[in-house]
Amino acid sequence: MHKNLIRAGRIFLAVMFLFSGISKLLSIAFFDAMVAELFLGPNYYDFPSGLYWTQILTRILISVELVLGISILVDKWVKKISVPAIFGMLLLFTVHLFYEGLTSDKGFIEGNCGCFGDVLPMNNLESIIKNIVAMLVAVYIWLRYKHEETLAVWVSPLVVGLVTFGTLLFGVKSYEAADETLDITNTTALLDSNLIDKDTFKVVEPTVKDTAKATKTVDEKEGTNPKTIEPSPQPKPTGVLAMLDKLGPLSDGQKMDLSNGDVAVCLFSMTCGHCQESYKEMCELSKNASLPKLYLINFGKEFEQKYFFNQAGGCKHPYYRTEDYTEFNRMLQGKGFPRILALKDGKIVQDWDIDTYNKDVFTKHFGIKEKPKEEPLIKKNDDNDINDLGGNPWD
Repeated sequence: MHKNLIRAGRIFLAVMFLFSGISKLLSIAFFDAMVAELFLGPNYYDFPSGLYWTQILTRILISVELVLGISILVDKWVKKISVPAIFGMLLLFTVHLFYEGLTSDKGFIEGNCGCFGDVLPMNNLESIIKNIVAMLVAVYIWLRYKHEETLAVWVSPLVVGLVTFGTLLFGVKSYEAADETLDITNTTALLDSNLIDKDTFKVVEPTVKDTAKATKTVDEKEGTNPKTIEPSPQPKPTGVLAMLDKLGPLSDGQKMDLSNGDVAVCLFSMTCGHCQESYKEMCELSKNASLPKLYLINFGKEFEQKYFFNQAGGCKHPYYRTEDYTEFNRMLQGKGFPRILALKDGKIVQDWDIDTYNKDVFTKHFGIKEKPKEEPLIKKNDDNDINDLGGNPWD
């Protein structure tokens, strides 16, 4: 019986280490950023030389994981080298996870420890439990293993192949055909001005002369006299506003409009419980009150985003989703998520993070007043008789 348990334990450890190494390769940018933040701090992207050596370290760690995952399947030196090395690495990571859980704002049950990259997010507590189980398996193998208890020759290549294929499936993306519909607004004027090829109907790069001709053509047809208006210089955005300005279109196809009125920009990590709860509160507020213009910057996978919106009751505001942890972390500027920016006419007037944000400060800042909830149709009077607003239906 113990022979089968030892064989199953070796395969279990091999699968775990191979999956861990390959999943980090699939999300190498995310793993690089996590290790860089650990050694260089939240503003790690400002230290290019440190980032270089961080990348060397992450690749060493991944290589060691893959080597150990394969070595435990090889019958030679299982007890002398493979099992002790695996136990040592698990113990090292477990101590680190305990330290992170005790000292980090995220604690033990929020965030992603990065053990499996962003392929399979796990918080610190889940990863600690996983490591303890694996260490117990390693101890059992070390105590009971005998040289004659070998694996079949086909087990090693089969396990490596299946784990590799299964892990790589997480990286398969779905694509949609691009919409190449031509906008034919003012096509006549464009044809006259040579801005569209008359044979292929493709837009050609206009020259200065062509642009002037097109403008003249449209103005003559509308009977107007064009006037040269010098645009007033606008101050260029800086800091996080510059980063937001560089983002592409949101989910509704529009760019962020931060320059007019009250705006709230929310930076959420979608696996963060505090972020989920904060957005859920905003959605509940929106049912009984008017919120400012709301934009979301969501970090995480598409399937995580579906859960993120579902847990908020199906509520959804214009959002920009990124899977690039470095890009997201750069916008956080060293603050913990959620980070919520309150803007007034293009200027940041309030900046909250995980330590300062709550529902009360949000509603007070924007002057949000919830509408009174409707009274229930059925209530008890002083005589404990059940009546509704229109009388007892059973009378």
